[in-house]
Amino acid sequence: MPTHLLHSLNPQAFQLSESLTLRWTGVACLVGLLLAFVLLRRRAARGEGPFPLEEVSGFVLFAGLFGVILGGRAGDVLLHHWDDFSRDGSILLQFQQGGTSLLGVVVGVLLYAAYHARERQRSWLEVTDAVARVAPLGLLLGCLAAFAEGAPVGSVSEVPWAMRFPAELNAPGFQPVAAPALGLGELAGAPGHELAKLAREVPSFGDELERILPPRHPVLLYEVVLEGLAPLVLLMLLRGRAWMRPAGMTTGVFLVVTGAAQALGQVFREPDPNLPFSAQFESGPLLSLLLLAVGAAFILSASAARRAVASVQPLA
Repeated sequence: MPTHLLHSLNPQAFQLSESLTLRWTGVACLVGLLLAFVLLRRRAARGEGPFPLEEVSGFVLFAGLFGVILGGRAGDVLLHHWDDFSRDGSILLQFQQGGTSLLGVVVGVLLYAAYHARERQRSWLEVTDAVARVAPLGLLLGCLAAFAEGAPVGSVSEVPWAMRFPAELNAPGFQPVAAPALGLGELAGAPGHELAKLAREVPSFGDELERILPPRHPVLLYEVVLEGLAPLVLLMLLRGRAWMRPAGMTTGVFLVVTGAAQALGQVFREPDPNLPFSAQFESGPLLSLLLLAVGAAFILSASAARRAVASVQPLA
């Protein structure tokens, strides 16, 4: 009987045609934008936030297109596929290949928020605060979708909830736990979920995967809690506090919590020294430090603005 669960999720959520599929990452993006629209529209209907009711749909649509989709894709290509991009710039628009960069999404959304605020004469910090309130939902859904992709990014572990990832057979430099007893060469390149299906149908192959694949922390499920659920609950609990009212404070708290969550998640990730520096920037501690630093800058700026207002009020 297997001691650890075998990851068997199909990264393709829907087969729309022979050549067109919708991956779970795409579903996560669509659902996240829909939830952002509903929540921001509800706040606008109550007279809260920087947007009038009729402005919400346009903001969510273009923030999704330019910030989440294009920003996430650009970040992934520039950080993880620079060599391919330098040879063929068109891969920037090959969205069907999947892959999203958290840093690219953050930068893209912040840039679009700045553009929108300037065009509509809104406060940029109030716009980013509105986005920060719904962003944890996007991270939660994104981590779930990335888990469905089956990337074996967790470190090796024997905890009862550790998992084995068949997609690891196709990872560069894969080192089996034990010498393979079966010829696996003809399975090279097979998707992880198909290997898992074969393991269920052929017990001897299932035993082979159990023997050669190391069990790993399902770190992306940890990140669902750390980067999605925890910031969402925290921002809800802090809502209405006096010190959270200055514009930019919510953005700063969100970035600091996300940076801390990223740092904690690194404990359970498998380090890969063979990655280029650009890729290590996002998968290592540098991204956490950047998020913490930028978040701290937002918090300090908002705190200074609050003190300045407090010092003027008695003179009025």
